[in-house]
Amino acid sequence: MVAPIEPLYNKHYRCLFCDREFTNKKLRLSRIRQVKRDSDLCAYFEGENPYFYEVAVCPHCGYAFTTGFGTVKKERREVITREYINKITHKDYTGPRTLGDALKVYKLALLCGDLNQERKSVLAGICLHIAWFYRYSQEEEAEKKYLRNACDLYQEAYQKENGTGREGNPNLILYLIGELEGRLGNYAEACRWLGRLLNVRNLEPYLHDLLLERWEVYRERLKETAPAGAP
Repeated sequence: MVAPIEPLYNKHYRCLFCDREFTNKKLRLSRIRQVKRDSDLCAYFEGENPYFYEVAVCPHCGYAFTTGFGTVKKERREVITREYINKITHKDYTGPRTLGDALKVYKLALLCGDLNQERKSVLAGICLHIAWFYRYSQEEEAEKKYLRNACDLYQEAYQKENGTGREGNPNLILYLIGELEGRLGNYAEACRWLGRLLNVRNLEPYLHDLLLERWEVYRERLKETAPAGAP
């Protein structure tokens, strides 16, 4: 009898900080079962959640990173050692992860990314995932905090980055800024940012439909919240 294929497998990494090798669990693509998706692209899954394994944490030194991270900058090594490596309590995150584990490793990656001055779009993506994790556990205030952080970082990225990689896709960044402003109740800002995409030619199909839907939603909410007599 053939043994069933486990949903998680060991992926090999080399730590960006200490250069030692280790493994980190990943979810097989064939075992990802998405059941729905929110308008800010937060997905929900049946069974294991692939988001939980997108951050690798070195079991040797504790450095946490994603595939979007660059090499550790020579001029940042001392501050990373002082402010992170020497302060953290080591825990092995190389096995299966719970939602609580995922929150912890993403926050570790956010700290490492900030100390190494990673691209704002990468840090924004980490904050957005943290917000989603708080959404899963229905912690609304914590979710809003990280949605705000993600939105601010995406705005910095849109102004300063050239748009490389998925996190740096300018159309996606524009959409997420508008959507996150809308989720935070800033409907005029949401319409302003989403409006920039309305005349973009060859907009990605998955963004086109979302854009039209959310543009209408936030335009209506803006009208509903406008002061009486406002034009």
